[in-house]
Amino acid sequence: MAVAAAGVLVASGCGSPAADHVRITVAAPDALFDAPLGVTVTGAPPGRLITLTASATDSHGDLWRSSATFRPDSSGRIDPARTAPVAGDYTGAHDAGLLWSMTDPGVHTLVAPVVTVHLAASLDGRSVATASLTREWAPSSVTERETSVAQEGFAGTLFSPHDTTVRRPAVLTFGGSEGGTANGVLVARALAAKGYPALGIGYFHVPGQPGNLENIPLEYFATAARWLARQPGVDPHRIEVYGFSRGSEAALLLAVGFPGLVDGVVVGSPSSVVHAGYPSGIGPAWTLHGRPIPYVDSTEKNDPRPADDRARIPVERIRGPVFLLCGQDDAVMASCPFTRAIGDRLRARPYTELQEPDAGHNVGIPVAGGVNTPDGNVGGTQQADALGRLDAWSELLKFLAARTESVR
Repeated sequence: MAVAAAGVLVASGCGSPAADHVRITVAAPDALFDAPLGVTVTGAPPGRLITLTASATDSHGDLWRSSATFRPDSSGRIDPARTAPVAGDYTGAHDAGLLWSMTDPGVHTLVAPVVTVHLAASLDGRSVATASLTREWAPSSVTERETSVAQEGFAGTLFSPHDTTVRRPAVLTFGGSEGGTANGVLVARALAAKGYPALGIGYFHVPGQPGNLENIPLEYFATAARWLARQPGVDPHRIEVYGFSRGSEAALLLAVGFPGLVDGVVVGSPSSVVHAGYPSGIGPAWTLHGRPIPYVDSTEKNDPRPADDRARIPVERIRGPVFLLCGQDDAVMASCPFTRAIGDRLRARPYTELQEPDAGHNVGIPVAGGVNTPDGNVGGTQQADALGRLDAWSELLKFLAARTESVR
């Protein structure tokens, strides 16, 4: 890993001599997306307020920015990992607070192959020190291979660690009612950066597939999982599947319908019940062997106990462990009541359950380091979602590490 980087900007004119010694140090200036920032400030005048700002420009040319004001300790040191700001865009002591509290003018996500963040410290409105750091989302140790429905029967991107001499658990990932491949690819790329082969796919609103979440065959996902199992560096007996939001239904149903194919399930902002097609709210969302999977209509959208018990997903038939993640302030669906319902049906089977306080629907995409501007329609806050993802990402890696250990 690169050595620590530091920057200092010497004040001039009427600047205070004490301010001339302010320095920002970054412990890991070039690292993966989930690495701690390790930012500290030294040489600050004790008792004087110092404002730290972070900024980055995304691929659209939009500026992201955050700020937090601190009171240095008696030695002139500020450590955001241990010291809460007295004002700013986040509260509490958090190592990466300046990163995940950045916002831009719209509702976007700050994720790029490499994100460069510029840091500045100011005293009395004057910049007294600068530094920068990068966080990598697409490391050179990971290869990418796109597939299409015409080629392989599904559309997505495979992310593989270069070292394929050791067979590892692999993860099939996909999103929910947003359609496309973006969320599946985001999670797959992040997992591959941590050493797990992962295939991010889309199942509607992609070329060769329907435009809406309606009548999607579960065999589509099974085709992708079997293809993933054949890839170099993949343990064919350790295929995990991750689904977000409505995609959680497909992930759970896949594990139920194809028990010899799926070894474990990860679901974010899940449902324990099969719902109707989207956006119509009528007709089946999923089929198996050409027949519709029983579902509830929009009148029972958030009810873990539907009138028609056939619409409940029989998760007790899943053979492997299950990882459940929800936000307690989810404004899209009752994902935490659904999570509890899944846990109740799993009974003695192994599962992990995380209910993130004050987090919204999007905490179900459990990748640390990503930055999202707030979206009031899905619940949660930027800070609660960020902290929830940090917790969930750590627990997910433990979950997958346990799957690796079970192979040995």
